[in-house]
Formats: sequence, C-alpha cells, structure tokens
Amino acid sequence: MKRIRTVALAAALPLLIAGCAPTTSEGTSGGVPEGSAAPSASAADQLLPPTTVVPADLAGTDVRVIRGTSLVLAVADGTEAEWTGTTADVAIAEFSPGGPSEGAVFRPGFIVREIGSTNATVTGPDGATVAFTITVTEY
Repeated sequence: MKRIRTVALAAALPLLIAGCAPTTSEGTSGGVPEGSAAPSASAADQLLPPTTVVPADLAGTDVRVIRGTSLVLAVADGTEAEWTGTTADVAIAEFSPGGPSEGAVFRPGFIVREIGSTNATVTGPDGATVAFTITVTEY
C-alpha cells in the first residue's frame, strides 16, 4: 500500500510545483511587473566574442577589432607558448602570450585598449614574422 501512495505523490508533484509559480493573471509577466517593458541590453552591455584569425592570413592586412574584445591567434595546438608579438602603440593594443596556465591552455593574441590604429607583428615558432595593422573601433 505504501508503494501506491509514493507513486501517486510522485505523479502529482509536478502539478503541485507548477501551481506555485505566478501566472500572468497574477500581475507578472515573466518577472517583469505588468505594464512595464522588459529591459533590453544594448550592444555595449553584451559580451562580444573575440576576433580570431590565422596568423598567415594577417600579412599586410588591417584587422578591425571592436574595443572591449580581443584579437586571438588561431595557432596549432601545442605551439601556443611559442608565439611572440609586438605593437607600436601599447596604449591601443598589446600582445598577450599564450600557453598553459592554471590547468587551461590559452591562445596568444592582442588585448585591445583604445580606439585607434597601431602596427603589429607576430612571430611563430619557425621564426617567420608577419606584419599587419590593428584598428580598434567602437563598434
């Protein structure tokens, strides 16, 4: 007899839980007070993904990167720590080395800081250097 009551209670549990949630007739619409507009996130409030490029594709180009994001180099696994880089103006963008750290492996790249343009280089494990420009924009 105990088994039947347990099964009956388990079957009724979702209905009991659903009955505890407010409905739109109780004056709310998904947590937003009735008559209020749902808050919207502006582009500045949203996290944007980094710009990811293969180093060989950078040669002689002007890479546009949005301020608040980064430029990540898509390099071969295991070579992350072997890449180096420079920028002419570290106030606009600065090289960030890759490699293992605290149990994760990070790709090398550039942290962008200010709006503007700066010349940049990356040098791979084979010693080949690629020169390009980083242009940091607002959007």
